[in-house]
Amino acid sequence: MLCCKKHTGAIAGHDHVMNVSAQMARNIGLRVRVNRKVATTAADDNKQGDVQVQAMEFGIPGYDALVWDVSLVCDRIGSSMQHGLKGNLQLGDYLDARARSKVRRYRRDYAVKNIAFAPAILSVAGKIHPEFLRL
Repeated sequence: MLCCKKHTGAIAGHDHVMNVSAQMARNIGLRVRVNRKVATTAADDNKQGDVQVQAMEFGIPGYDALVWDVSLVCDRIGSSMQHGLKGNLQLGDYLDARARSKVRRYRRDYAVKNIAFAPAILSVAGKIHPEFLRL
């Protein structure tokens, strides 16, 4: 059972992570674009990440920019709305699964436009996917 993103705080959490990561980049002197100001992909549906910085400023040779897309992942399986279901902890690589999904969706289409892409995947319990952590 899926819950409404609006009422679970998922949208607010996503926006918070997006804004904090953008502010961290600004704090070290990078020029940052957020939301609708981020470059779109070369795909027909014009997909768009959440945050963009100039790649040369970030130290990524061969690319004009770096875009990351934020995604929050729940650490529990099941719904807290179902009586008696405690929500077992997810085992396995649920952060990697979401990162692979984001990479499939964005990386190739951004690379056509000479833009590097990184998935920014975090769990609601505070785990951070290594590819985002390295940024």
